[in-house]
Amino acid sequence: MMSAEFILSFEDKNWYATHLKEVMQKITALETFSASFEENEFHLVGTEPRSSNDWNYDVRLFLEKERIFLEISAHPKSIERDLSALFEWIRSCTRISIDDEDGEQSGW
Repeated sequence: MMSAEFILSFEDKNWYATHLKEVMQKITALETFSASFEENEFHLVGTEPRSSNDWNYDVRLFLEKERIFLEISAHPKSIERDLSALFEWIRSCTRISIDDEDGEQSGW
């Protein structure tokens, strides 16, 4: 299975550093949140019915020092809804860009 990779960058690096705990709380409050690992890796799983052959996550978010790295393996409606809500909340607080692995702006 192929995944798409995106980088969420913050125009104001200080905002991310000072609001990291709040960002983590927003992620863990998402309906699709399923697990976290080592305080910087978060998994989301769509709420739609799934095959037992599917991976145990649809999205992995890695909270890096100055950015958030996203690996999206699948994006059912519930994942799209939660990611859109998360990005909308962050945008209401600070300016961000979400680019693909080639540095091109994504549609998020």
